[in-house]
Amino acid sequence: MFAKVIGWLSIAVLILTAYRIFYTIVGLFSRSKTFPETDRRHTFGIVIAARNEAAVIGRLIESIYEQDYDRSLYKIFVVADNCTDDTAELCRSLGAIVYERNDPNHARKGYALQHLFSMIDRDFGIECVDGYLIFDADNLLRPNYLTEINKAFDTGAEVCIGYRNAKNIGENAVSAAYGIHFMRASSTWHRPRSLFGLSTHIAGTGWAVRSSLIRDGWSCTFLTEDTEFTMKNVAEGHTIEYCEAAEFYDEQPHELSTALRQRTRWIKGRLSCFLRYASSLVLGMFSFKSKAKTRVSCYDMFFYLFPGGLFTALFSTMPAVVQIIYDAIVQDSVGESFLSVMKTVAISLSLYWIGTVITGVLIVIRERRHIHCSTPRIALHLLLWPWFDLVEVPLSILSLLHHVEWTPIKHDRPVSVEDIESQ
Repeated sequence: MFAKVIGWLSIAVLILTAYRIFYTIVGLFSRSKTFPETDRRHTFGIVIAARNEAAVIGRLIESIYEQDYDRSLYKIFVVADNCTDDTAELCRSLGAIVYERNDPNHARKGYALQHLFSMIDRDFGIECVDGYLIFDADNLLRPNYLTEINKAFDTGAEVCIGYRNAKNIGENAVSAAYGIHFMRASSTWHRPRSLFGLSTHIAGTGWAVRSSLIRDGWSCTFLTEDTEFTMKNVAEGHTIEYCEAAEFYDEQPHELSTALRQRTRWIKGRLSCFLRYASSLVLGMFSFKSKAKTRVSCYDMFFYLFPGGLFTALFSTMPAVVQIIYDAIVQDSVGESFLSVMKTVAISLSLYWIGTVITGVLIVIRERRHIHCSTPRIALHLLLWPWFDLVEVPLSILSLLHHVEWTPIKHDRPVSVEDIESQ
């Protein structure tokens, strides 16, 4: 009876999330949404949260100054958060407005943004610009980034994300898996949602928000402040647009230990967001005061946020564990049950690995113009990249048992856009 209940629950989740197959087909085989040309130019505040980023932040600011956009229409704001290097001095020398913050007890990006926006409000007023663009210090912008975001803003976009590409996709199997993962997000999440006029989700960095949405300050301070901001705004009926033409580069972790630590934080943060916002999203699904697309977006975000890895870990293994325990107690033997479980696990993992590699090949073909890496190298990384998804199951269990803190990730790739695109 217990196994049947678990089976029916799993089938229900599969049915409720089957729309993702449609997303994948549309995203891989449809053209991207574009925004019309406009002569209007919006003003922007470019916001950067940095902690000991002197090695890379200069390149980011250079890429901002190299935009094909009137420099008088944007300001650069930096929060040097708990820094022990010369990040603040370097940014000031490059013309940025810098605020220093020292609070080791609240050392994470959400608190840094909260402080920075409060300082901007104090000295300039939050609505001194039309919108803010949020970046990490290791990012690089392609020269047309601001122009493309401006087009989206001119259509009325309230929140808008750009195309996230990897600086170092060809470095090793760790950074490549991150790069393919974000390309998958573009292909199977952001692009189809934008084509259907639905809200997508923010993924850490490289996004813009209208100043009117944060006139009361920044309030998202979870481990994953990007996910928290997404769910808060979708539940309130706001749409997060996707502007694929606004491309930027992001340095990905290249050490497995760093990747596992970051992924654990992502999982823990998303679980916290699910517990906080699941009820709001469910109410949004059934609110007839909302637009139909808002209700669909709430449904979509609910299952995007749903802890699938944890669900898989707990519910797919529970019947097997119960059977092994039963055999050990009643039949005084676990050999046959254990071997049967191991065989099933091996077959399932093999099929999943093959399926994920095939999906990765389709994604790389679709996104090939964004990949700055040799074909043999990316082909090798495609064979290995399924590890990125498979570690979610054990990390989901670990996130329940382990207290997770935000820790900074070292960035040490001071390259330019030209360096990346010449590879």
